[in-house]
Amino acid sequence: MEGEFKGELHGDGHLEIAEAGKAEGEIYTGELVNHGRTKGSIFVADRVELKAGCSHEGNVTAPKIHIDPEAKFEGRMIMPDVVPTPAPKAIVSKRRLQIAAGLVLFLAAGVATTAISRESPDYLRNIWKRLDAIWEARVGEWLESGQSKNLKLKLEEQQRRYIAEAARHESKGEFDKAVASLRKALKFKGSRQSVTRYRLAKILAQQNHTAEAIREIQSLLQRTPRHIEGMILLGDLYVRSGQLSKALEIYREAYLREPEDIVLKRRLQIVESRVRAVRPESAEPAQEVLDPTQVLINAERFISGKEPARAVDLLRGAIEKTPDNVRFHFLLGAALVQMNRRDEAIRAYEKVVSLSPDWLDGYIRLGALLASKGRDKDAIALYEKAGQLDLNNIEMKIRIANLHKSRKRKKIAHKILLDLLEKNPRSSRVLVELGIFLWETGKPEESKKVFMQVLEIDKNSAPAMNRLAWFHRKDKESLVHAIKLSKRSLELQPDTPAYLDTLAELFFRNGESVKALPLIQRAIELDPGNRYFRLQLEKFKRASRK
Repeated sequence: MEGEFKGELHGDGHLEIAEAGKAEGEIYTGELVNHGRTKGSIFVADRVELKAGCSHEGNVTAPKIHIDPEAKFEGRMIMPDVVPTPAPKAIVSKRRLQIAAGLVLFLAAGVATTAISRESPDYLRNIWKRLDAIWEARVGEWLESGQSKNLKLKLEEQQRRYIAEAARHESKGEFDKAVASLRKALKFKGSRQSVTRYRLAKILAQQNHTAEAIREIQSLLQRTPRHIEGMILLGDLYVRSGQLSKALEIYREAYLREPEDIVLKRRLQIVESRVRAVRPESAEPAQEVLDPTQVLINAERFISGKEPARAVDLLRGAIEKTPDNVRFHFLLGAALVQMNRRDEAIRAYEKVVSLSPDWLDGYIRLGALLASKGRDKDAIALYEKAGQLDLNNIEMKIRIANLHKSRKRKKIAHKILLDLLEKNPRSSRVLVELGIFLWETGKPEESKKVFMQVLEIDKNSAPAMNRLAWFHRKDKESLVHAIKLSKRSLELQPDTPAYLDTLAELFFRNGESVKALPLIQRAIELDPGNRYFRLQLEKFKRASRK
């Protein structure tokens, strides 16, 4: 995972969070290697590794935990098979016990006074009543609150233990035991009810206990109706049990919440076609009702099928009926860009930003269009406004720096990148951009040092490998090492035209022009408008004829 994610992550295998990755929420997996920034509880069946430079805030539950000395960790480590159960804390604090003891002595004195004279004045009986009320209102309240708090902590701990136990059983294929552990976890009524019930339903579905799984997921959605994964699972279960109408209804609801989910969209299309096959259209067409989901699906199908004109007609008709649907305007902008009608696309994305001022993707698309029209100043202002929505958004700052660089304001661009690096000293993304900037501004040695620093942080950085390989192209003694770096960069990011050109150039300089030809030809296929690649092709052809 290299991007940003909020929510719950569920898996059985190996999860690696890259240095640029950022996750907030609960994580359940078999193994976890963390290079990035995470926040929330982690439950791992086998091993957790917190690598140098990473940051985690929250509890970690796993049998094996390794924390690098340079990693940042705030939270509790829970190792179910290793750590003994801690001794329970005192139910009542020392101070409260002292106060309670004082009141007990006072009450004892009142009892003694009453015993001396049954005919004692009414004020003594009133004192007794007041003391009794104080006991109920104060001491009883303190004792109950302490007991309640301690009980809640115990319930949370027990629920966590059973969830971790279930994860271990599931990783071993012991699904019946995992189900039993999750059912026990549900009884404790802790804060992880939703997670537990979803995992229980998922295992039941895997074991083909469809009816039970449906009941569990319905119970989950009653409490958390916006649980997208639960909605998708329920739709799948309805399809499996032949309840296509119900599946269609739940898929549509989920798609309206997550319209960018490609897998969900495909599910919806399949079920819609099956429902139409079961219920053929009647002879008399019903009054046409706009279905936003179907409009979005058809528009995206037209755009991906290189039929943008049909998408534009469809979306403009839909916008007439529902002018405030932001996704209609967003897709309209994409279709207009495909038709090279950039001014109209700019107006479409301006509408997106006005309707949804917190949608970062709208700012990115609009900013890129403004920059392509030479309106760098407007694009910079837009990106700066978008940056205020997420102060930790590195990408926006990098875009601003690149626009300043294109406007020949190199000092400003350099300062932005240095400020970013100061705040994110181990960000390979920032270092790569800084390395490119130094190389483009005529500082190859400084650039080389920066890219070497990138590889120290991220051994699998394809951009750094490609750049370092390019630096070695003039050094005949280092050509073999450069070729290895270049090949590795293409293994990580296949069919990248610039990387293909680098490897082709290295083969050419190593006297292997025949190997260079297919590489540069592939680069031209991927980027046919690049004149430099064609010049490279002619150069390699001439060399291969000799």
